[in-house]
Amino acid sequence: MILRASTIGDIEALRRVEAAAARLFLSAPELAFLAQAGVTDATTHRRAIEQNLSWLVAGSEGPIMGFCYCQMQQDSLYLAEISTHPDFQRAGVGTALLEAVFEHARRLNVKEVTLTTYRDVPWNAPWYRRHGFERVETHELSAELAECLRHQQEEGLMVLPRCAMRYLLG
Repeated sequence: MILRASTIGDIEALRRVEAAAARLFLSAPELAFLAQAGVTDATTHRRAIEQNLSWLVAGSEGPIMGFCYCQMQQDSLYLAEISTHPDFQRAGVGTALLEAVFEHARRLNVKEVTLTTYRDVPWNAPWYRRHGFERVETHELSAELAECLRHQQEEGLMVLPRCAMRYLLG
């Protein structure tokens, strides 16, 4: 497994990985629509890559196994997307990507890594909780996280409860 920064030349492969990973939502009937939804647009990927906020894991001679990208917020690094191709799930790809995010966040000297996710979907909030994230209660939400959740509601993603989470950097 090779962990590296994503490049502009990786964008279409990243989009294919995200589309393949989204098929996992077919196992949750309320979220099956996500398997058909669009993936992150090339412009968003390009912006994250240009800001050095996108990483991937690939096989030594093979395809991209997974990727993630982040966005800077005021005092945190927001994990906007993390996707692992179904052929490589449960192989440590997501964990390696999280470690890269944590390491980069420490270099940026931010206090936390944040995200929004489905509260009860096993490979969402429970997975992040196992990796040290804690739920952010509504009264603790930063303006940026509250806006993310509001936008997700407008996009129709709130068919199941979503939550914000954070990983405090020490």
